[in-house]
Amino acid sequence: MEKKKYWNFMIDQGGTFTDVIGISPNKKIIIKKVLSKKRITSYNPILEGINQIKRNYKKYSKYDIDNIKVGTTIGTNALLERNGSKVLLLVTKGLNDNFIIGTQQRENIFARHFIRKDNIFSSILAVDERVTYKGKILIKLNEDKILEDLKGFFKKGYRSIAIVLLNSFTYPVHEKKIENIAKKIGFINISCSNKVSPTINFTSRGFTTLVDAYLNPLIQNYIQFIENNCAAKNIFYMQSNGLLTSNYKFSGKNSVLSGPAGGVNGGIGIAKKNKIKKIIGFDMGGTSADIWNYDGQIEKKSETIISGIFIKTPSLDISSIASGGGSIVKYENKRFIVGPESAGAFPGPACYRNNGPLTLTDCNLSLGRISKEEFPKYFGKNKKSSIDIREANNKLKEIYNEVKKDAYLIKNKHEVAESFINIAIENMVSAIKKITIQKGSDIRKHALLIFGSASGQYCCKIAEKIGIKKIIFSPYSSVLSSYGIGLSKYGSVNQYSVEKVLQLAVIKEQKFKIDKLFPEKKSNKKNYTLRIKYYGCDTIIPIQLKNKRISDIKKEFFRKHKKLFGFNYTNRKLFIDSIELEIVFTLNKYKLISVKNHSKGKNKFKETSNFYYNGEWKKIKKFNASYFSKKNVKIIGPAIFSDFNTTIFIEKNWSMKQLQTDDFSLEQKECSILKKNYIPVKNPNPEMLEIFNSLFFSIADQMGIVLKKTAQSVNIKERKDFSCALFNSKGELIANAPHIPIHLGAMSDTIKFLIKKHHKLFRKGVSLLHNDPFSGGTHLPDLTVVTPFLDSKKKSILFFLANRAHHSDIGGITPGSMPAFSKSILDEGIVFDGFPVLANGKIQEKQILKFLNTGKLPSRDAQQNLYDIKAQIASNQKGILELKRVLNSYGKLTVNNYVKFIQKNCSEIISQTIKSIPTSQYKAKMDNGAVIQVKIFFDRKLNKLIINFNGTSKQLKDNFNAPLAVTKSVVIYFLRTLVTNNIPLNEGFLKNIKIIIPENSMLNPKYPSAVVAGNVETSQTLIDVLNISTKVQAACYGTMNNITFGNKSFGYYETICGGEGASFKNNGADAVHCHMTNTSITDPEILEWYYPVRLTKFAIRKNSGGKGKWVGGNGVIREIEFLENLELTILSNRRIINPFGLKTENKALTGENLI
Repeated sequence: MEKKKYWNFMIDQGGTFTDVIGISPNKKIIIKKVLSKKRITSYNPILEGINQIKRNYKKYSKYDIDNIKVGTTIGTNALLERNGSKVLLLVTKGLNDNFIIGTQQRENIFARHFIRKDNIFSSILAVDERVTYKGKILIKLNEDKILEDLKGFFKKGYRSIAIVLLNSFTYPVHEKKIENIAKKIGFINISCSNKVSPTINFTSRGFTTLVDAYLNPLIQNYIQFIENNCAAKNIFYMQSNGLLTSNYKFSGKNSVLSGPAGGVNGGIGIAKKNKIKKIIGFDMGGTSADIWNYDGQIEKKSETIISGIFIKTPSLDISSIASGGGSIVKYENKRFIVGPESAGAFPGPACYRNNGPLTLTDCNLSLGRISKEEFPKYFGKNKKSSIDIREANNKLKEIYNEVKKDAYLIKNKHEVAESFINIAIENMVSAIKKITIQKGSDIRKHALLIFGSASGQYCCKIAEKIGIKKIIFSPYSSVLSSYGIGLSKYGSVNQYSVEKVLQLAVIKEQKFKIDKLFPEKKSNKKNYTLRIKYYGCDTIIPIQLKNKRISDIKKEFFRKHKKLFGFNYTNRKLFIDSIELEIVFTLNKYKLISVKNHSKGKNKFKETSNFYYNGEWKKIKKFNASYFSKKNVKIIGPAIFSDFNTTIFIEKNWSMKQLQTDDFSLEQKECSILKKNYIPVKNPNPEMLEIFNSLFFSIADQMGIVLKKTAQSVNIKERKDFSCALFNSKGELIANAPHIPIHLGAMSDTIKFLIKKHHKLFRKGVSLLHNDPFSGGTHLPDLTVVTPFLDSKKKSILFFLANRAHHSDIGGITPGSMPAFSKSILDEGIVFDGFPVLANGKIQEKQILKFLNTGKLPSRDAQQNLYDIKAQIASNQKGILELKRVLNSYGKLTVNNYVKFIQKNCSEIISQTIKSIPTSQYKAKMDNGAVIQVKIFFDRKLNKLIINFNGTSKQLKDNFNAPLAVTKSVVIYFLRTLVTNNIPLNEGFLKNIKIIIPENSMLNPKYPSAVVAGNVETSQTLIDVLNISTKVQAACYGTMNNITFGNKSFGYYETICGGEGASFKNNGADAVHCHMTNTSITDPEILEWYYPVRLTKFAIRKNSGGKGKWVGGNGVIREIEFLENLELTILSNRRIINPFGLKTENKALTGENLI
């Protein structure tokens, strides 16, 4: 009897298009793209795609459907657009506002106002209960009260609730009781945090539970519609973890990355088919580009952030960057800018006929790299027109006319378009480098696997610049997510907190508990992964358990840790953070056959006269897949390959061939990045200004990645309290990565001092260590390592690389080197003055340790200091390596000229801003009686903005003195916040600024003044004085709220947020770190797990932000109960003097320290 034949479909529903692959009953593959949205309310893209394919194959149109496998962005879109369900959040009393405050950090350190995204809950119900992390009940749940409260919310129309109680990951009983009560009342959708994410971390687990409650009703309605209208035997849904699931198991938290996860599975399938072991996946679509690294396996990450929401659930490790075909391009401040904003699906690029902005897609269209024939007719008001090259060219001409006004030597609008393409390539190269460095991968050993609608237009240049010589392209590339969904297995992934020492008994105990939840079956395969970390660290390394012994697990952990970070700790215990269980069920996979006959083209190639390449129009050959009907043929670049709904621009020195698997490879003849084929540039242009800004920033950014990876202390590795920067031969700032605001501009003074005092020490193979607050330092825990970059021929210094990192202890009278009552710098720790930590290329370990261990108040952990100093040296060496590559590509003269050009460009931008600053003056008093006074005016004779601090208090006897470098950092930060556009930060900022700071004042103290509070406290008052004097913003909470507690065995330090100052037409944000700090707050469960304390309250302090038309943000209340005797230190301000408004009578409340 003949086996019954069926249809099978695999579908990826994206934001703009839905990709459908159909396999007909006679095994023919059909690919269809349909719009994801139409104005017709009954329209569903999945049904539309299936019906179109079946209608086109009438012979099989009545055949039944066996399997439909679906990936969808419906959950992601609902989060982004905030259109999920109405949710009631039940949370432990005292922590009601935890999910408003979040981590207390702001996204953009230069934005004057933090715009908090809308909450995904509509109401909060505080639950009066409390349980310790050990499961001891402190406050018993009042079930009658819960019943009464929930009935009230049910009457108000709530049907979806999220239950998030503190420490429920170890003691879920209270959550389960509330769940049972809610079910009896009639709540339809109930999400309990102990089930959604049974792991430690109250904030992440709570947000994940909220996501589930917010999205599940939407997801279930979506599923119901599909299953009611699709007569298929089975319908499966793709999850973020790379596995398929059924309708009743598909949840909101697992839906948000389903499409990209399908792309990863598809890419890995292509790699395995072609026997390629290492690939970089590069999926560039209309809005963004997804990047992932496959090195024999694809790792999962336990947490994802989407639209400001933490989602703690295992998902494939995919990084997304804001660079797609729809990236908006513009001319601004004499620079060409690409992104990060996108035109989206609507209005889309200019060529979409919806009056959209100019984008990368428009540039490629204008240059002839893509053509309108490659796009479906979905555009214009009637949604039936082709894309329009005239719209793209008109927008380009507008920009070209602007560029001409600035006298740049740009020949035509097409050169403008080509410039935007080149900038986009540099931006993507920087992003790929950053991601692969974090993984510890040697990218040169990988192939680049491209997919998505836009990747083919950039892939060759990207590969050249990152050192990859092979690119893989599949005929399924335009629908690779659908393809991958078809290849995916069925199963689930769950994580469970352990937080115990790595021991065999612990593993057996945890496995026994989990196995009871998921009994072994013949139809499934269990894979256990241990997520291991060093005690006290957040960095987790996954190790597959299999049948490994403890010794094998440790060896693998040490090997992986050293590969990633370059070291292993000595005498530090290994902990099991959590156990991950992956269950995979047997499920028939589709065997997708070749689509080599997909091409519609009949000709082997045709010529086009509309191709602009390297500054001139050329006739270039255009190929499709039919060219490869003959064996052993190649396409030699430059050429265009256009087929399978994808266009690939094959660059010069690249060739394309078809593989035996019917996939395609592009291979490079020689790596042009290593060729010194540059022409010195003497005049700037807007393309190269932006490219060099990107290159210099990327150097500093990559230095930061290496520093974070190789450091050992939690303060640097986990809290990221460091900054990295590049300087010219005079010590002037070229570029820095925006890590910590207080470090901005401060390192320049350090280098200038070292050049003046220790210039003879600067030789090849030398790095100097400095932290002296009276010669460029900020406070003693901030150690700066400076390394020169020398011209190999003339032996002269061309550049300096430097980084500044906060060490957890550098000696002094109290642990942490931040004493509250220091009277002298000698109380605060060890002073380094140009100490050679690297000489002749060798780290001076013995000398460093000797210096750290000598004196009356030595470092309490000299060995950790040494490890972190080594990391700082490695960071600078990475900067040297990247700087060499830039010099090899462009030449010394061009690079040095662009250093001057970008500084001049920055100076021109800020000069326009400062002219609008009115003459103003202001003085403010601090709690200790000190006064900061400033007068600001523009001196037209000098053509400079004068910032004069005469009248400020003299040097103080306490530790609130702010070193000169701190004062200059605050001024630079203030000026940068006046510019709303995204501009580089360099020495040009101060070219037209004159800062007058009286000597021996609290803003310019002399040795041996105490300064530790000046860095963290005075800096906050100083920025408020500058803001209020110029009428741009009222005072913030005016302190960093430094809290330190501990005993002889441990120390803990945190800074606490407060209210943001208001400004004209802007209320201040509640509960956020402002201005000179931006650190994360420790999660409540983590805090209680590791320290003998209990967080009884963390809440927004209502009505504390003052009164007025525009009101300041509210501060916070943070109550901590000590469970044993501890020493407490508080460094704070604004406990006596109120935060001041722009109108003096409108003051906010003072803070309070209560014990």
